[in-house]
Amino acid sequence: MPFLPATLLGWHYRSRSESLISFSNWAFYEGRLLTVPDCRLRQTDSLSVPSRESETSRTGTPSGPIPAPTSKIDQTSGEARCAVGPADSLLANPLSFHYLPHGVYENRRNRTEAEYIATLVRDLLTRPERLSLAIIAFSEAQQVEIEGALHRLAMEDEEFGQKYEAELQREDDGQFVGLLVKNLENIQGDERDVVILSVCYGKDPQGKFLMNFGPINKSGGEKRLNVAFSRAKQFMAIVSSIQDSQITNEYNTGANCLKNYLLYAKATSAGDFSTVQRVMSNMSRGHGSRLESRRESLDEVGRQLREELHAHGFLIDESVGQSHFRVDLGVYRAGDLQYRLGVLIDSVEKYAQSAALERELLRPRLLRAFGWRVSSVLAKDWFENRDSVIARVLAELA
Repeated sequence: MPFLPATLLGWHYRSRSESLISFSNWAFYEGRLLTVPDCRLRQTDSLSVPSRESETSRTGTPSGPIPAPTSKIDQTSGEARCAVGPADSLLANPLSFHYLPHGVYENRRNRTEAEYIATLVRDLLTRPERLSLAIIAFSEAQQVEIEGALHRLAMEDEEFGQKYEAELQREDDGQFVGLLVKNLENIQGDERDVVILSVCYGKDPQGKFLMNFGPINKSGGEKRLNVAFSRAKQFMAIVSSIQDSQITNEYNTGANCLKNYLLYAKATSAGDFSTVQRVMSNMSRGHGSRLESRRESLDEVGRQLREELHAHGFLIDESVGQSHFRVDLGVYRAGDLQYRLGVLIDSVEKYAQSAALERELLRPRLLRAFGWRVSSVLAKDWFENRDSVIARVLAELA
């Protein structure tokens, strides 16, 4: 109805990792979605190709180009193979970038990507996690190619064939959660734990790369991409035969969105978080100030508590999160895979941001539901009995 007011949803709950929704948040929703910060510490993809430059630090300050995870291609069969199981790279990070440099785009299909995805699905179906799966192709032709690759692998591997057939019919608690293979035009409304996206486009057999991106180049192409980018609940794997730098028709909105998302996925997968921040700023459509302003400096209580925790050997990340919902102090030790504690500190900014019920109950409860251990520190308690607050926080960290 054209005369009804539009209301944007304030909270995003589907994605169990912020990295799965942050690009869409800043590219399409002006950063207005409140997303839950990750309790898992940022990790560099374990299957990244070593570079001549020194490795990027965990804090995201790159010393040189960050390579994407690369899969080895069997030159005789064209089949993509990894030295480690292909699912290891996917499960190592919520958002992973799988670059297949030898993929060939022919007749609107990319067989290398399709066969890689088939082996990836086989590997995932052997895992005990029992994650639900969806595969999204950028065209109907590539969807058919992927379905064919899955069928061929199921015929060759009897054990996988049985698991594959069962997965196609899978229901949990009476609800269909089976394997989906769809394209950009018909994926809307679906969601799965794991989403595998086949970019498909690449060099043709003569080595030429034509930037004919089909529906992505058409009006509204970026909206089709947004739907695909936001279907995953736990893991998103981008399987691509091209790098972002190969896309040069940035004047087209859809192509520019794809270019930036490939860069975002590659940087997230490789642990290059300064590039992640830059991509989100570039895609924020004039709302970059909202992205930058969300990281106000700690107030006096936060600074003093940070120094106390440093003195006890803990490491601190400040203002953890990629939306306006943040954890003031993320506390960990070297070698930890996730934060030991998230500390929320009251301040003038906090009281201005939300209603009391949301601030005091909903936000801490959401953090706990997403795996955080949470502690709240009130300025009043800090200034009246600082030693008692420090002892309590240290006890919670013990």
